[in-house]
Amino acid sequence: EVARLPNTLNIAFPGVDGEALLVALDLAGVCCSLGSACASGSTEPSPILVALGCDPAVYRSSLRLTVSVMNTIEEIDRAVELIVATVERLRA
Repeated sequence: EVARLPNTLNIAFPGVDGEALLVALDLAGVCCSLGSACASGSTEPSPILVALGCDPAVYRSSLRLTVSVMNTIEEIDRAVELIVATVERLRA
């Protein structure tokens, strides 16, 4: 069994600048972050990603996404569509 939050996902998009992705998704209406709320405003990599031994490229291309009981399946599906399209655009 893995100890984790079932509603939180950290995903990396190699080759994509995390800050550029964050801004583009914010403009598209997708709420996400580059790390935990307690690290807000920090330019340091996630201590969790460091502890996992992740490559620095992962730190720079990662997003943190969280869902709640207030999110609908349609909202989640739309966020996935926007994330995929935005990542493809930024990689082009």
